[in-house]
Amino acid sequence: MSENKDRKSKKKNVKKPNPFVYYPASLIVGLFLRLGLNTTYDRSAIRHISKPSVVICPHVSNIDFLLVAMALFPHRPTFVASRHFTANPVIRQIFKVMHVITKKMFCPDVKTILDIMRAKESGNIIVLFPEGRLSCFGHSLQVTDGTAELIKKLGVDVYTICENGAYKTLPKWGKAGFRPGRIEITSAKLIDAADLAGMSIDEINAVLDAAILHDEDGLLTDVRYRCKAPALGLDGILYKCPQCLSEFETVSDEHTITCRSCGFTAELDEKYRLRGGPFERINDWFFWQEETVDLDTPLETDCLLGTIGDKGNMDTTAGRGHITMDRDNIHFDGTCWGQPLEFTEPTSVIKAFPASVGNHFDIYHKKQLYYIIPQPDPRAVIKWVIYLDKVTRERDGR
Repeated sequence: MSENKDRKSKKKNVKKPNPFVYYPASLIVGLFLRLGLNTTYDRSAIRHISKPSVVICPHVSNIDFLLVAMALFPHRPTFVASRHFTANPVIRQIFKVMHVITKKMFCPDVKTILDIMRAKESGNIIVLFPEGRLSCFGHSLQVTDGTAELIKKLGVDVYTICENGAYKTLPKWGKAGFRPGRIEITSAKLIDAADLAGMSIDEINAVLDAAILHDEDGLLTDVRYRCKAPALGLDGILYKCPQCLSEFETVSDEHTITCRSCGFTAELDEKYRLRGGPFERINDWFFWQEETVDLDTPLETDCLLGTIGDKGNMDTTAGRGHITMDRDNIHFDGTCWGQPLEFTEPTSVIKAFPASVGNHFDIYHKKQLYYIIPQPDPRAVIKWVIYLDKVTRERDGR
């Protein structure tokens, strides 16, 4: 009987990353971050981090996981990451070795909550990126609903690690690879476990919002991020011309972004300053675009449809159709695997689109992941992201 209990308890444990892979990989990654990307660490607040505990972090770059892992070294943390990554067979294997907990983003996922609770019971350090998606413009996004409730339920110490300069080193929209400059990792303790029981959900939310608030355009402004093509890919997020107001007529090359309709041109330098237009910073242009999006005008587009096939891999040729969105609903009508597919999801449930700039945005229907690839110009993804973000903020009163 005792042997059966031991077996059951072992099955309930959430393992830490495989040490025989984790530590050798950490040596290589650590050298690359320090020497190649000029990364520095302030570990003062996490030097004696307690276990179990939670670490929350802003999500501004695809290398955030590496930076946070190195900040916590030699601990082997348990990361919580979007399940859509597992549609890539290579990443799927890495996640298995690292024992990553996966989450269906902006979709009810009880299994993830149970796995996180098991990680706590296993004495793990749990790393959350509570915005639920990677920012495409280096500014923090809303903390996802339920994060504060989860923190309170876990009842452990809460820390934060911030990756200043990570977005500028590898912007989500960029097409020119790494841009060495400077990355500064900072840490802080946010909440003592003993204080959580007496805190309201609103009070916890306020702490999380303040910790996640992040604007890379205002950080490390005098640092040069070396790149041969600093502006390449910028038209993936800056789609509206500030001069003639045309949409999706902007094109970018190595150093400039230009409107094909009126000829307006702005130049982006290696310090992320814009010259030649009304905006000095990328975010100024981005937020202006957001202001001009009219929520009373629904969005619609033809699209290709991607979904996960029998082998667990994403197939971006699975179907096609037409998708519309207004304040209340997102509606798709088309085909998938040669069969009719039609569904409607309330914006109050979806709330946000994880997206790949200039390619697709994600949506779950009946817990099935779909990639929506707008046609004829996949860059339209960014307007759909902005529209839904704006709807959600309006509904939440933010």
